[in-house]
Amino acid sequence: MKTKTQHGRTTLSALAGLTMVASMAAAPVALASETDASASRPAGENEARTYGAPIENVQVTDAVVKGEFSYDQGVITPNAIIKTLFQKATNALCGASVDLAVDNPLGWQLSVSGDVQSAFTASVGDLAKEESTNKVMSCTCGGNPAGGRATITADVKGIPVEHLLKRASVQPGANTVTFVSSDGTEASFSLGYVLGHHAVLSYQVNDEDLSASVGGNNQLWMTKTPANYFVRDVASIVVSTQKQAPADPGLSDAHPNSPNVGVLAGAQE
Repeated sequence: MKTKTQHGRTTLSALAGLTMVASMAAAPVALASETDASASRPAGENEARTYGAPIENVQVTDAVVKGEFSYDQGVITPNAIIKTLFQKATNALCGASVDLAVDNPLGWQLSVSGDVQSAFTASVGDLAKEESTNKVMSCTCGGNPAGGRATITADVKGIPVEHLLKRASVQPGANTVTFVSSDGTEASFSLGYVLGHHAVLSYQVNDEDLSASVGGNNQLWMTKTPANYFVRDVASIVVSTQKQAPADPGLSDAHPNSPNVGVLAGAQE
């Protein structure tokens, strides 16, 4: 059984286009005062500093570098690719849990408890009938380098966590939401972060059960959040009141990777 716990930090991501024209000016090779003092230097020193060319003959010109590239963050990643990335590669990159056997996604029992007025337990299927949403969302592993391939965009279908919290009637003053996986993994966030980042408890990705893509029965998705916070097979959501709510994900990361942009391939003329 996993015992890894996340509390607002890791312990176990609109269409966009861009055309760029860049200009880079080379720095002068030597200052005038250096030229004046060159006669006093030992023979050969000036040539060494300018790769064999006398300083007075070095021509400094502007080097203009031009190029065009574009990217589209709204392209849907096929489930076959997602499965390769997020059931294999990210197990190592993100510390993701091993894949759990798919039971019955819509029959999965989910409870909401803690500092709420109306705690409840219901199936994902019944909750989805009450309110469900489709959102195009991105998912990027926190360990993915700039230009890396562990990033996808998908059509996510699930239950808005905001609906679950409203159904349970969160008590005034509560400030923390903890998602608990069936294997014991936990991820805690401030209530404001969960609502502000449009948290969704997904049960389908690209119109298929999660077994065809990220794996598991359900998975937490949030906008602009590294994928290593996306707990799978959430069995309970616990609302609590803490002296201090958890810090937002990424604030303590030494090298936060947002946004994930890089050149994967290209050609030089």
